[in-house]
Amino acid sequence: MSCEEKGRLAMEYDTATSKFSEAVRELHRRMGTSKEEYNRLERASNEARVKSEQARLAFEQHIAAHRC
Repeated sequence: MSCEEKGRLAMEYDTATSKFSEAVRELHRRMGTSKEEYNRLERASNEARVKSEQARLAFEQHIAAHRC
């Protein structure tokens, strides 16, 4: 039996981690840019990291609560 909510949360987590990975790649690629641009990219990377962590937590909490 498949849990639709678990699948949805897994997809959200996958999307969030992909966005975080891309933000980090962009930050690395743009090293040596202006301080303002670097700070903007760093903020974007940190925001993506937080969203990824939130998605992971939601996924893990669902699994723990529903045992699926």
